[in-house]
Amino acid sequence: MTQLIHDPHWLDAKTFIKTHLTLGERIVAPVGLKAELPNTYSYDFTFSHNVNYFQWVLIHKGMNTRLNWNFLQQVLAKFKPVFANEVFVILTSRTEIRPADFNPEHLQALIDKVDPASQAITRSQSGMGGLLSRLIAKVKPRLNYPDREEFSNQINGVFGRLDRLEKNLRVIQEDVKAQQSVTVRYGDRITGKMSLSELQSVSRAACQTAYLGEGIVLCRILKNYLLYGDAKDIGILPHLCLNGYWEPWISLAFLRVLQPGWNCIDVGANHGYYSVLMAGAVGESGRVVALEPNPKLARLVSRTIEVNGFRDWTSVAAKAVSNRLGETIRLMVPTGQTGHATMMRDATATDEVFEAETVTIDQLTQGWEQVNFIKIDAEGAEQVIWEGMQETIRRNPDIIVVLEFGSARYAKAREFLQEIIAEGFKLRYVGYDAEIHEITIDQCLNDRVDSYWDLFLSRR
Repeated sequence: MTQLIHDPHWLDAKTFIKTHLTLGERIVAPVGLKAELPNTYSYDFTFSHNVNYFQWVLIHKGMNTRLNWNFLQQVLAKFKPVFANEVFVILTSRTEIRPADFNPEHLQALIDKVDPASQAITRSQSGMGGLLSRLIAKVKPRLNYPDREEFSNQINGVFGRLDRLEKNLRVIQEDVKAQQSVTVRYGDRITGKMSLSELQSVSRAACQTAYLGEGIVLCRILKNYLLYGDAKDIGILPHLCLNGYWEPWISLAFLRVLQPGWNCIDVGANHGYYSVLMAGAVGESGRVVALEPNPKLARLVSRTIEVNGFRDWTSVAAKAVSNRLGETIRLMVPTGQTGHATMMRDATATDEVFEAETVTIDQLTQGWEQVNFIKIDAEGAEQVIWEGMQETIRRNPDIIVVLEFGSARYAKAREFLQEIIAEGFKLRYVGYDAEIHEITIDQCLNDRVDSYWDLFLSRR
C-alpha cells in the first residue's frame, strides 16, 4: 500500500476519516494503512470478528474480495456510507456523521459487486471456498439433483464449514507469525504497533532472570529493559521473571497512547514496570515521576531507572499520594503481595507496615507546563488521590488518566464516577483485548464487584 501515500484518492479518504475519528474507535482497513490510522484491523479480521465490534470500515474497491462476504453484506446493511470516490468507500456505525458530498455511482459500484445475486461469484474470488465455488458453478447446471433445495442447503453447509476452517487457519497463521516475529524483529523495540500475541511472544523469548542475593532479582522485561525485583513477592515478580511482561493488555494500550515528549506520573509504581514502559515511550524529551510509598520497592525502582539509562528524565519518590500534603500514613503490605499494599485499612498480624509522607498530584505538578498521562493504582485510595488532583485535571484538558476502579473499595463509588464524568471525562475501560471500550456507571458498579476495571479516562 506504499504507493497510496501520495494518491489523491487515499489522501481524500484519510482526511475524511481522521476528521471524524475519535479515540478508541476501531477501523477495518487494508493492513498497509495501519501506520496511518490508529486501531486498524486488517481485512483478515472480518473472518473472526462481528461487524458490531467495529465503528468504521474503509473498503478499497479493488480489494473488496479479501473481506468476508457475510461481513461485507452486514456492513452494507447496518452501516451508513459517508464517503466514496473512485477507489475507496467509507462506512460507519455512527449515525450522526454527516456524509461527504460524493458521486453515488462510486458507492453503487461497490454495491453491485456484493449484490446477493452475485454471492457465488464473490465467494469464488476469495478464501479456501474459492475452488469449490468455481467447480459448483460449472457442475451445478449439469446435475440432475432430485431436490434442488436440499442441494442448496448442503452447499451452504459446506461453505459454512469452510468459513470456520478459514477462521481457524487464520488464527493459526497469526500465532505462527507472532512466533516468527521473535527472530524477524529481534532487534526492534516492542511498540504499540504489535499485536497482543506478538508482545507476549517477543517478551517471553527475550526474558532472562538472575538472582543477585539479599532477596533481589534482576530480570529482563519487554525485551529491552532490566528490572530489579523483590524476590519475596509472589504476586507480580514471578510473571516478570518468567514472561517478561505484566498485564499485557494494559501494556499494549499504554504503548499505543504514549507519545515522545509527554509528561507522565505513575501513582503506585510498585516494582516500576509501568514507570519503565512510560520512560521508554516518552524518551529524553519527556518526563516520568514514579511514586511508590513502599521504601523497599522505591529503592529498587530507582536502581531500575538507573540501569536503563532513564535517570535524566525519570525520578522516583517514596511518597504516598493523597488529597492532603505532608501527612504521615501507614502502608500495610500483605506478606508476599506487594501489589496489594494499601493505606486504606488497619494492619493485620502478618502485614509488613511502613510509614510514608503524603503528596498531592496538584502539589507535585506545580510548575509543569502540561501533564499528559497519569496511571493510578492505589488499592482503594484512588478516590482521595482524585480529590488531590482537581487543579491538575482542570489545567490539562487533554490529560489521560488510567485508574484502577473497584466499586467495593469506596464508600461512595457512584458519586466517585459521577465526579469523573462531571469533569468531562468519558467513561471507558481497557479491555483484555487491549482495546478501549465504553462502559456505563451501572456496569462499573455491578459487574466485577470482587475485581476492578482499568478505567481509561479522557475527554476526547
